[in-house]
Amino acid sequence: MKDDNDAIIEIYTGTLWESEMITSLLEDSEIQSFLRNNVLESYACEPIYATGVKVMIFSSDYKRAREIVDSYTRNLNNPH
Repeated sequence: MKDDNDAIIEIYTGTLWESEMITSLLEDSEIQSFLRNNVLESYACEPIYATGVKVMIFSSDYKRAREIVDSYTRNLNNPH
């Protein structure tokens, strides 16, 4: 259980797919997280995938979460 004074902060912003991948990696490390702005834009001619989806965590988990997110983005940008 988290402390009531533990702030909720943003750790990552990206597409819905990327953000869901991050939340899965965080969950595997037992870090609680949730998504904000994860609604598809459906008012256009064809639905557009959500962008600017934010992954939110407790500030007390920041250090471990930052390591996971940094590792994910490194691997995403350099697949070799």
